[in-house]
Amino acid sequence: MTARWPIHPRPIPGEALTSWLHRIADGYGITVDDLAFDIGYSLDRDTDLDLAPPEGLIEQLAIQTGVSSDRIHGMSISGYTPWLLDDVEPGPDAFSTYIRQLTVLLPERNRRRRTVSSWRAWVPTAAVRHHRTCPQCVRDSTSPHPYLVVWSLPLMLSCPVHHCWLEHHDGPPGHYYAWRDPSSAPEPQRASLAIRRMDDRTWQALTAGVVDLPRHRIHAGTWFRLLRTVVDELGATMSECGAAQRLTREVWQRAGYPVRAGQAMWRPFEAQTLQRQTRTLEAAAIAMRVLENGHLTGLGRDAALFLPEPDTSLDPGKPLVTTGCPKSLNEALHDAVEDAKQNPDSARQLFNLMTLYRSDDDEHVHRVRNDFAELGIPLEFLSH
Repeated sequence: MTARWPIHPRPIPGEALTSWLHRIADGYGITVDDLAFDIGYSLDRDTDLDLAPPEGLIEQLAIQTGVSSDRIHGMSISGYTPWLLDDVEPGPDAFSTYIRQLTVLLPERNRRRRTVSSWRAWVPTAAVRHHRTCPQCVRDSTSPHPYLVVWSLPLMLSCPVHHCWLEHHDGPPGHYYAWRDPSSAPEPQRASLAIRRMDDRTWQALTAGVVDLPRHRIHAGTWFRLLRTVVDELGATMSECGAAQRLTREVWQRAGYPVRAGQAMWRPFEAQTLQRQTRTLEAAAIAMRVLENGHLTGLGRDAALFLPEPDTSLDPGKPLVTTGCPKSLNEALHDAVEDAKQNPDSARQLFNLMTLYRSDDDEHVHRVRNDFAELGIPLEFLSH
C-alpha cells in the first residue's frame, strides 16, 4: 500500500467508523487490523472503534483519506458527546444528572433519585449488546454493507431512510452471514407513524443538532434527555409513580404490552433485554403521540413541549362566535378542576361527587385525595 490510500469509498451520513473501515479494507483485500497497522495502530480485541477510537487514529485516518477529522470523529459514539451522552466514561452521578433534569409524564416530586454504577446513557451493557440493521439497506448494497453507528444503540427502531423496522441479526455488522444472499434478508416492515415521527426527530438531532417540536425548536442534547426521561418514566415502579401510574398504565395499554414491558425488578433501560428495550421505545413513541394529540396530559413540567401550537387563525380582537353547543365532558371536567383549585366549596362538591357512597377509610377515597393533590387542588379545602 502507498503512504496515502488512493482507493476509499466516501462515508455515508451517520455511518459507523468500523463500517467505513471495513469498506476501505475490502477494496484492498485486507482486514481492518491490517489497515490500522499500516498507519501505526495495533488494535486489540477490546478496542471498540465505534465507541471511542484510540487517540490519534482519527487524525491519521484524515491524512490518509482526505476526510475531515470532525466527520470521522462523528462516526463514533464519542463524537456525539456531550449531546447524546455526557461522557463515554461512566461516572457515579451520571444517571441522575442525565435523567432527572426533565419531567414529562410524572411530577418532579415522584422521581426517585437513583445511583447506577458504570452507567452510560443509551450505551447497552456488554451482556445485552446486539446488532440491528435495515433489511432494505442490505438489499440495496453489496457486502460489506454499510451500517449506521446508532444501530448499535437502543435509540431508534426504524431506518431513517426507508422508515422500516430495524431487524436483529447474528454475525458481525456489515456481513450478515445469515443474510448472505440479500434476498434472504427479512421482508422490510414499515414502522408506525408514531415510531417514524420519534425516530425522525432523533435523526434530526443526530444530523442537524436541533429538533423541531410542535411549539419549540430544541437542542439535540435536550431531545436525547427528553426521550430518555420518557423511557425512564415508563419503566418507573408503581410506588414511584404514585397516583400518576394511571398515565403510564394507559400508555402501556395503548402499546399492547405489559406495564414496564413486563419487568419484575427495576433495571436501567441500557441493561434490559432487546425485547424490552424495543417495547419501551415503542411505548415512548406512543406516549409522545398521545401527548401531542391531546389524548393524554403529562404531569411533568416539560410535557408542554409536546402540546400543539395554539390556533392563531382567529383574530384576537374579535369575539369568538359560539354555536351554543354544550361542552364536552373533558372540557367540563377541566373547568370543574380549575374552579376547585380556587374555590373551597367547589373543591368539596367535586370531592363529594367523586367519593359518593364511600367510607372515609375506603382505598378509593385515598386515591381521589392523591389525585386532587396531583391536580393542584389544595387538600385543606376539603376540611369544613
